[in-house]
Amino acid sequence: MKAIFVGGAPRSGTSVTHALLCTAPACNDYHPEISFVRPLFESYAVGMEHWGAHTSQFFKVPEHLRQHLSKLVMQSMSLIWRVQKQPKVLCVKDPLLTPNFAAVKALMEWPTQFVTVLRHPHDVIRSQQEVYTRSGVKMGAVEVYRLATEYVLSYAHVDDPDLAGSVFHFRYEDLNQEWLIDQLRAFTGMGGINPAEIWNKGKHEPSEKERANPFFSPKYHGAIDTSRRFEPLDPQFQKIVNEICAPLMERCGYKSDGSVEAW
Repeated sequence: MKAIFVGGAPRSGTSVTHALLCTAPACNDYHPEISFVRPLFESYAVGMEHWGAHTSQFFKVPEHLRQHLSKLVMQSMSLIWRVQKQPKVLCVKDPLLTPNFAAVKALMEWPTQFVTVLRHPHDVIRSQQEVYTRSGVKMGAVEVYRLATEYVLSYAHVDDPDLAGSVFHFRYEDLNQEWLIDQLRAFTGMGGINPAEIWNKGKHEPSEKERANPFFSPKYHGAIDTSRRFEPLDPQFQKIVNEICAPLMERCGYKSDGSVEAW
């Protein structure tokens, strides 16, 4: 029994990655985000951050805090495992949990791996802009600055020494490449990952309510498609994103004009 957490910035391709991993026979069906568990992991990060000022008044040593929250986390994760028909590999996702993957590692009692998907930040912010539009909200420079900052924070865990050997990260733009699928199979130990079967386990036709959700994408429940759906991000927004995300963009082969280097 082990757990795999799928992460990445919101709108980076976490849903399709989760659905892909769930094609493996050893894994559960694709299912919604585990957002209700996120506060438990976040509370450990907050508790440790404020250990000297606050948390130490309630626990003698940090290990006692970890044990306390670990029990709560494992109760919730065990519930998810049972609801998902007790798979050999429990694969879950919640993009907003990604910055706290170190806390996840600290609290989980099962062997745990992390699969993290990156996507060109121009496309991530542009997709988030579409969510804003569908929600009836106009996105401005302030929101772009915040979202770009959150984008960078979503990938800080990739180089965390406490997670060494537990994280596999890749580019969304390469998701339809067979060499990447092979690497995912090797990392997760799930040789049955099959792109041709994506979304088929537990398949259902999206309801009108699901389609009306601002976060819904027409790419859901279809074959893997990494092509762009929207026109390029506005130049003034591109400038903000490039300034904030430059180091990560250079590392991943993401160019300032929105293009992607072939790997």
